[in-house]
This record gives sequence, C-alpha cells and structure tokens, in this order.
Amino acid sequence: MSFVEEIDGQLADSQRLLRLLERVAELQAEKDRIAAEAKKVNRALDEAEQMAVEVLGASGLDRVRAAGKSWGLRESFQVSVPPEFRERVVEIASRECPEYVGVNTSQLKAWLKENRTEGSDTLAGGTPFDGLVQEYREVRLSRLTLGS
Repeated sequence: MSFVEEIDGQLADSQRLLRLLERVAELQAEKDRIAAEAKKVNRALDEAEQMAVEVLGASGLDRVRAAGKSWGLRESFQVSVPPEFRERVVEIASRECPEYVGVNTSQLKAWLKENRTEGSDTLAGGTPFDGLVQEYREVRLSRLTLGS
C-alpha cells in the first residue's frame, strides 16, 4: 500500500468516526429531550391519578368503566416495627399467630390484613399490635382493560 493510499484510508476512517460521534451526540440529545418530556407527562399523570383517587374514593363506587377500562382503587400497606417494640411484637405474635415460625414484616403484614377491623384505615388498629407498628398506607388507582 502506498503512502497516499494509507493517508486516504486514515482520512476515510476519521470521517467515519466523526459521523458516528455526531450521530451519538444527536441520539443523546434526543434521549435527553424525551426524558424531559416523560418527566413532564409523569408529573401530570401523578396529579391526575391522585385527583381521580380522591374523587373515586369520595364517590363510594367500587369500580367505574371509562375509556375502555374498569377503574377502581387499590390499597397497599407497608409496615415496620421500631426497634424499641420488636421484643413486644414478637411476644404478641407468638401468642396471636403461632402458625408463623418466625416473625418478619411480611408475615406480620399478612396477619394484620387478615385480622383487619372492618372500616379501619389502619392495619394494626384494634389488634394487640396497635401502637407497636408503623404503617404506610397508599391508595392508588387501578385499571383493568376491558375486552373489545
């Protein structure tokens, strides 16, 4: 290969590399633009869903059909046991739910859900664990797409 052919090959490789890097930069910019748009849409969606949760909850309806979907509310809980109450919770759990070999928050949450007092906003309310566990309750919008 001659010196000129070698230089031409290097120039072609350099130009190809430049084009590839330009394409990478374009795609990165497009990705950033889309991510910003997605963030904006997610914020609007969160606000609309929260308002729908409030209105649906106040309506007293279990399910509503709209936009080709069946909408309802889904309640989820997270529980934790503060360190200062762990021994007391284990003691109560061994008496109240002996079917559990050990006590962990998943088992405790399952027991609390099974033994939840009708109409209570908390899981532990009205149980021996009342005041001993911390709860986080979240009500979210759920949807089921209806067949056409």
